[in-house]
Amino acid sequence: MKRKVLKKSVCTVFLAAGILFVNGSAFADPTHIRDECAKELLLSYFPEPIVLETLNHFNIPKDKWEGIAKSLAVKDKEIVKIVEKKAAAMTPNPLKDTQQRHVAVKLFRDTLSEAFSDALKENGVEDESQFTSMLDEIQQQKAKKFALCMEKQKAQLQKQLPGATGSTGAGEDSEEDDSHSDEDEDDSDEENESEERKKEDEQKKSEEKKLISPQ
Repeated sequence: MKRKVLKKSVCTVFLAAGILFVNGSAFADPTHIRDECAKELLLSYFPEPIVLETLNHFNIPKDKWEGIAKSLAVKDKEIVKIVEKKAAAMTPNPLKDTQQRHVAVKLFRDTLSEAFSDALKENGVEDESQFTSMLDEIQQQKAKKFALCMEKQKAQLQKQLPGATGSTGAGEDSEEDDSHSDEDEDDSDEENESEERKKEDEQKKSEEKKLISPQ
């Protein structure tokens, strides 16, 4: 039970940092990914399609891509355990104290950076000057992809909501209301004209009486 609560806290902190996770993933050519909004891609620390795009962007030799992606897939499974272990040794535990969220975010970032650097070095990439920029690009692309997929899901849900396409009925109601409003305005105009006529008749009668009555 405690572990479930802790994992929920971990998830909350990670979402706040814009870095999402899931246990495990498999190497795949991005051209073969059918659903770019698949859960395992959105929640992975190092989603393979984005990792491969980043490696290409930073001119990492192509023969190293598969090895790096596989190394990151293995390390992906250990991120949560490593973070929990580090957090447990801290006082207060940043995963349990909401006031320490910024510390938890940094802890995750440092752990991801270590895993990413190790995966690159294990596969023969030694130039550390690009490591931070590469990780930043991966996380930025992940955040954009997540936002786009959430918008896509939101749009689909709105289409499924009852009455979402029933705008015609609302329009008819609006037209009926406008019609009633016009009728009310016509009735009001007729009443005003009637009152004015009464006043004119009364005025005429008054003037006639003055003419008839003796001075």
